[in-house]
Amino acid sequence: MSTQVWLGILFLALVVIWILELYWVARMATEWGRDPLTLVSGAAIFFIFAAPLTLIAPGLVERVGDFWDAVVHPLRTRARRHQSTPRLVMPGRTVLLEQERIRIGRYPNNDIVIDHPTVSAYHAELVQRPDGRYELYDRESRNGTRINGTPVRQAILKDGDHITLGAITIHYLEGSKTLEALNRGGVPLKRR
Repeated sequence: MSTQVWLGILFLALVVIWILELYWVARMATEWGRDPLTLVSGAAIFFIFAAPLTLIAPGLVERVGDFWDAVVHPLRTRARRHQSTPRLVMPGRTVLLEQERIRIGRYPNNDIVIDHPTVSAYHAELVQRPDGRYELYDRESRNGTRINGTPVRQAILKDGDHITLGAITIHYLEGSKTLEALNRGGVPLKRR
């Protein structure tokens, strides 16, 4: 085989190692309680040294990821100006989602308290992703979490989704059309 073929094989092997390392960094970030997107975007620049540098110098990797977030943030903000603030519509109230992390459950120290016997003490959590969308995580709840009737452990929310915590259904709204429907009273709410 020629030198070019060997170099091509070597380069392909290095790219595969790099992708596997980035996958590992993303998996470990959730275990470490860090933002996977920030760590992966920070580690990606170091090519095949992504995993070793994440272990040795996680602060450096996070700073690089924060730099990329700062570069992208103005673009993301400009794109979000034309969108309305996402909200949860539940029986008796509407909650604007303006925090990056929102805990939902029966206990009073949650951000959103739902006092119902089928809702666990710390039932679920909403986490805002870097792209502005919210991701729902079930926190090992006793009666489970469903989106549009399907049981989930985690899922990215879409406009109009019905989130069911135990026996309580909440409506997730983010678009202006659904906001207009809400203002007219046309958004159906279900209680099970």
